Amino acid sequence: MLAAAHTVSAQLNYDFTEGKFMIKGKVVDIETKAGLPMANIKITNNGKGVTCDNEGNFTLYVSRYDTLRVSYTGHIPKVYHVHEFDSTQYYTLQFELIHDFVKLGPVTIYPYKREDFKDVFLAAKDVNKVNIPGIAPPKYSNKIPKAKLTNPVSFLYDKLKKKRAANPDFKP
Repeated sequence: MLAAAHTVSAQLNYDFTEGKFMIKGKVVDIETKAGLPMANIKITNNGKGVTCDNEGNFTLYVSRYDTLRVSYTGHIPKVYHVHEFDSTQYYTLQFELIHDFVKLGPVTIYPYKREDFKDVFLAAKDVNKVNIPGIAPPKYSNKIPKAKLTNPVSFLYDKLKKKRAANPDFKP
C-alpha cells in the first residue's frame, strides 16, 4: 500500500507560448520578510494569474510587456512591470507587500446595558426613525429625490411671473 504525502504547491500556469518566459519568486511581508501564503499574482493584461503556495512561492509564465498585480488580504496591493525586472533575477524575484491598516476615527462608548439598547433599537419600526439616546440619527435617506425637469419656455414664464408678482406694473 502506498502512502501519499499531501503538500500544497503554487499553481503553475501552463500558458507558455512564443515570447513568454518563466519567472519564479516569493511574495513576502516587507517588515517581517515572512512568506505570504496564498498570495495572488494576476497578469492585468489578460486577467490570468496564480496563487502562491503555503510559503509564498510562485512560478508564472509572462511576456516582457505584462503587468503583474500582487495582492494579499490585509496588505496593500502592488503593481510590477515585467520589463523592469533584471533578467538575471527571473528565478529569484521577491515581491514585498506592506501591511495595510485602517485608522478609525474617535469612538464614543455609551453606558447602556445590552438589554436597554436592544429594547430601544427593536422598538423602532422604521429604519430611518431609529432614535437611540446618545447616538445621532443617520444623515442619509433611502428616498430617491425626484428630478426637476423644466423646459425653457416654462423657465422664462416662471421667471416673468415672479417679477410680475413683485411689481404689478411690470410689462414684459
